[in-house]
Amino acid sequence: MTIIKITAELQQTEDPEKVKRAISNLFGEITLKIDTKQKNITGDISEINQLRYLKVKIAQERIRTTLYKTLTRWMKEDFLSFGFNRQAAFAGHVSLYLTNEDPMGPIQVQIRGDVEEVISYLCT
Repeated sequence: MTIIKITAELQQTEDPEKVKRAISNLFGEITLKIDTKQKNITGDISEINQLRYLKVKIAQERIRTTLYKTLTRWMKEDFLSFGFNRQAAFAGHVSLYLTNEDPMGPIQVQIRGDVEEVISYLCT
């Protein structure tokens, strides 16, 4: 079974609804939970077809090949962790987060399980 966890830390100056919108711009209508104690927003994906919205966005952005090469290089057997730039996501674009690129931090994605299947689904 493959589990995909989406997390975005909430900064004090951020509107949680805007962060939720950025996540929804990438993942479509997934259930998101705001945790005011942990100061983050999380969502879980348990079925690969729930990534359909992201798959379409990746195809529209024409980044399938680059994303495939990058994610396969970063994966470690049954685990992969990477981030999306939240400012780009808020604007409706898919862009991998590079260290310290955005002061608000990334929309973090962690995949446990059949990582290769997820990467193949998203990038083909």
